[in-house]
Amino acid sequence: MTEDLKTLYRELGYAGPLDESIPRGPQPNELPPLDQPGLSRLEERMREQPEVFFDSFRQHYHYPFTDEKIRDILAELRKAFDHPAAYVKKLRSKRATRMRGKKEFPVQLILYPDIDVDPANHQFEPLGDALGWVVNSGYYFIRDPLGITYPKAKFRWHHEFPSRFKYEMKDRQGRPVAPEQKLSIALFGDFGTGAYHSLYIAGNIAARRPDYAIHLGDVYYSGRFFEFENFFSKPLAPVIKDSHFFALNANHEMLSGAIPYFDAIDERRQPKPGWVAQEQEGSYCCIWSKKYQIIGIDTAYEGDGRHSRPEVNAWLRECLEAGKSASPPRINILLSQNEPYGLGENQFSQLYNDLNEIIQKNLIDFWFWGNVHYCALFDKSSRAPFIGSCIGHAGHPIYKKYVEKNERMHRQQVRRGSEIPAASWVDLSPKFPADTGLRKDLANHGFCVLELERDAMKLIYYDWLKNEAQHERTFAI
Repeated sequence: MTEDLKTLYRELGYAGPLDESIPRGPQPNELPPLDQPGLSRLEERMREQPEVFFDSFRQHYHYPFTDEKIRDILAELRKAFDHPAAYVKKLRSKRATRMRGKKEFPVQLILYPDIDVDPANHQFEPLGDALGWVVNSGYYFIRDPLGITYPKAKFRWHHEFPSRFKYEMKDRQGRPVAPEQKLSIALFGDFGTGAYHSLYIAGNIAARRPDYAIHLGDVYYSGRFFEFENFFSKPLAPVIKDSHFFALNANHEMLSGAIPYFDAIDERRQPKPGWVAQEQEGSYCCIWSKKYQIIGIDTAYEGDGRHSRPEVNAWLRECLEAGKSASPPRINILLSQNEPYGLGENQFSQLYNDLNEIIQKNLIDFWFWGNVHYCALFDKSSRAPFIGSCIGHAGHPIYKKYVEKNERMHRQQVRRGSEIPAASWVDLSPKFPADTGLRKDLANHGFCVLELERDAMKLIYYDWLKNEAQHERTFAI
């Protein structure tokens, strides 16, 4: 591989190993970046089956690209591969122009001087980083037409472990939690980008020293080893050191077969002096006390947004029913990467259908999810008899206009009698304070803290930048 091509890959966000040539098939245990032969196959698919190709492209990248825009993206990538040195020069010139147009970031908003807050950085944005997304995940997109089978981690079943993936809730000192003891749980989703706002969120969570911190999934672009190390494990080390930590599996982890994901679990379990002992063994878990249960499920391994394996559904039902049959009954808090429904959507998801029998038995009290990039709190409805919340806003960039559009659509659908629950709060705030004039097109980032008490459960949604509460709500228990 030429040095010019290597530089192009770096400019497009690929930070993994670059050997003498990009392999035509998979690298050991992770997804390779797209190369010229892979791009040719994408172009071929576009010519042969344009409607199928464009629809699957939009679905894969979760963005409403027009057909023409998709053609432009592939044409631009072809130019980049054909003339890498010239294209790198073009990219750097474009970024330099962005930098000249950037206002100075206000000193009073800097929480962590060692983190460079760079509003001109467009990495991971669906539009601003379209070529980066295709290069970093394109081979997974065309794996089936190419007949490529990528390595996949062995699934870990609860019955293979003495714990059965059920863990008694403990404080940071490892003592079982008493009913009267207050406990804090930090929840955050779609964190793994290594972007400055993600790093701020990691610092903010660490500063709060929660008893538990739980990631709802997604390490970008494709859940590779170096992405886990640099975008996840290193930034979260201060959190993992001081809190019981769990992480759910997600669709981007599955792009590398969840092998780096499970390796990261095993690495966290290695004892370290002065670090909180970590218990997670598999990709789902039940963390219980005499008052509460937090149950995380894997909605990625068997298919994006699916939970239909009878054995795992039986385990989930067993946990939920045990919680409700306890004396007194426990509050069941469900966590997943994927959503039962979405903001602006007028139908329930495949995941909802997989769990419909459990849902209709009123076994779930609260449900938190990520995957879709916004933050909102939902009321109950007859078909969704639980308080729901989407918190997929810790890392992936968010275009503000789409959140606003979906919020308007949601209100209209609820007024028309939709069975989807009403949203009691949607975070429509900008990423940066309005008076800074910075990136007005982007929506906010943050995380959620659950404060579990004897007679109440409080939800607090925090802002990434000022580390201030955006919204609070308390539920009597």
